[in-house]
Amino acid sequence: MTKIGAGGEPQKQPTVDEYKASVDQNALKFMNALESYNLANDPEQKAQLKAIMDQQLALIRSAVAEIKQAGIYKQDVKVENDYKQFMSGGSPDAKTALETDLETLRDYMK
Repeated sequence: MTKIGAGGEPQKQPTVDEYKASVDQNALKFMNALESYNLANDPEQKAQLKAIMDQQLALIRSAVAEIKQAGIYKQDVKVENDYKQFMSGGSPDAKTALETDLETLRDYMK
């Protein structure tokens, strides 16, 4: 009888490029959910979209933590702060800052 995981290849760790691709992909999903959130009028739909944005932001944070580059980490913190500010007030300026900082984060991934 073989132990689980024995005899197979060791689990491959993702590369920095794969983490960067993950950040880019999740940032794009976040931006799509943000646009839909702004257009939604139904509170239930807004709650679902907020959950999606929260999930994408968590995935972005975990990938950024693995990349371990100071500039990227600082930009991620800006995105988090912008998101909190947007969710607390929802002002157009907060949305613009969030979108700008997300685009900047995506640019760092290239």
